[in-house]
Amino acid sequence: MPLAREHLDQVADIEKACFQNPWPRSLFMEELCMPMSMDHVALVGAQVTAFCCMWLVASQVKVQNIAVHPVFQRRGLGRYLLLRALTLAREHGAVRAGLEVRTGNIAALSLYYSLDFCLEGRRPGYYYPEGEDALLLWRDL
Repeated sequence: MPLAREHLDQVADIEKACFQNPWPRSLFMEELCMPMSMDHVALVGAQVTAFCCMWLVASQVKVQNIAVHPVFQRRGLGRYLLLRALTLAREHGAVRAGLEVRTGNIAALSLYYSLDFCLEGRRPGYYYPEGEDALLLWRDL
């Protein structure tokens, strides 16, 4: 389901639970106003269990952020949501998908590699303030 204003508090809570340097709620609010944003949530009833934020620019989609509520992790929800989002991006004309991921995020790397993302580069010191490198992963759609 597309991200909507009523999801923002729950999305911000998931973001805080999952990341050391979480996006503020205001950044998710800005996503709602950006024409290139393709943001989606997964729901169980009215509860947001996961979200995926992507930007579609020309023929490429960039995964900006994805997270699954800790209670719902390791159940395939992130895989499902990302595959669904990539399918929607392809339906809107995207032919490639890319993302950045922390070198130490083994769970995310495992997911991305299992979905045929390939390493195409590295951004040294990308993640602030700890200075962890970002791996640049891409795949064809």
